Amino acid sequence: MKKKAFTLFSTLILIFIFSILIIKILEVKSINSINILNQYRYIQAKNHLLFLEEYLNSLEALKTLESIDKIQIENEDYDIFAFIKKKENNYQIELIVEDLDFNIRVYKKIIK
Repeated sequence: MKKKAFTLFSTLILIFIFSILIIKILEVKSINSINILNQYRYIQAKNHLLFLEEYLNSLEALKTLESIDKIQIENEDYDIFAFIKKKENNYQIELIVEDLDFNIRVYKKIIK
C-alpha cells in the first residue's frame, strides 16, 4: 500500500514540475513573439518617418513649404503628421509617426 501511495505521489510531483516548466516556456515564447511584433511595428514607423522626410525634401526643392503648415498622411495603422513652422530664415519641421494599436511613437525635429 505504501509503495502505491509513494508512486502516485511521485507521479503527481513530476506532473506538477513539468507543467510549471511548460508554462514558463510558453510565457517566454509569448514574450518573444510580442517583442518581435513591436520591433516590426517600430521599423515600419521609422520607414514612414523616412518617407515623410524625403517627401518634405522634395517639397522644399519645389519651394512650396511656405504655403503649408501641416501635412497628414492617411494610413489605417499609423498617424503620420508633419508640422511646419516658419521661424526667421528657416523652417522648423516636426515629424510624428504614431502606431494606433501599439504604444509606439517616432518623433524627429528638423530645422532647415
